[in-house]
Amino acid sequence: MEGYDALERSDLLAFYEERYRRRPFTIFIAGKLPSDIIDQLNKTLGQDKILPVSTETSYTLNPAATHKYRIMNDESGVQGSIRLERPFPNKHHPDYTKATVLNCVLGGFFGSRLMSNIREDKGYTYGIHSYIQNHVHETAWVISTEAGRDVCEATIEEVYKEMRRLREEPVGAEELLLVKNFMLGSTLGDLDGPFHIIGKWKSIVLNNLPPDYFDRSIATIKSVSAEELQELANRYFATGDFYELVVI
Repeated sequence: MEGYDALERSDLLAFYEERYRRRPFTIFIAGKLPSDIIDQLNKTLGQDKILPVSTETSYTLNPAATHKYRIMNDESGVQGSIRLERPFPNKHHPDYTKATVLNCVLGGFFGSRLMSNIREDKGYTYGIHSYIQNHVHETAWVISTEAGRDVCEATIEEVYKEMRRLREEPVGAEELLLVKNFMLGSTLGDLDGPFHIIGKWKSIVLNNLPPDYFDRSIATIKSVSAEELQELANRYFATGDFYELVVI
């Protein structure tokens, strides 16, 4: 809090000048553009002097020593926020796209196993989701939910139970087809119009991916097998690899 209180407007302006305005950047444009759009961009943004930066980036991940955290924020609280996360490779890794399919089975849509078990069957939560949160350097596989205070630990156990099922049993053909169709249909929705399309290109460009990454991802979603998903589950769903955070 002391750090925030000490901030002055001049600090923010200096930070913006150094870290944003004068750093190399990429411009993405979409929509119904005027014929002189390049001239306009050069006039408004092309006059800034960009500071040179080193092309070498050093990055070191320092994982926490402890994997389980329980934080009591409100002694009278009736609900807990639960996050389970593990480090995961970024989009350049060959497992990434296949893992998005496995993630969808686990908790990536309303008909997922986590929703069916923990919401529909147990009634522990209104909603529970899993997702792969991608960043350039590090990516995380995340399970996120809020549950009643008295069932937070039981909720975590049920999450691990569903992971164990995916390790031990291949996904059934009907369920896998449903998941694939859901993912392909969602992708079509994500490409509705120029602003959604440029969002896909931004991800490809900013993550330094090859131009055919999108097409290859679609092909992988269509072709991935239940056996491959089971192999991924055994590789990435080890209980001890996940960090646990519960805040009440």
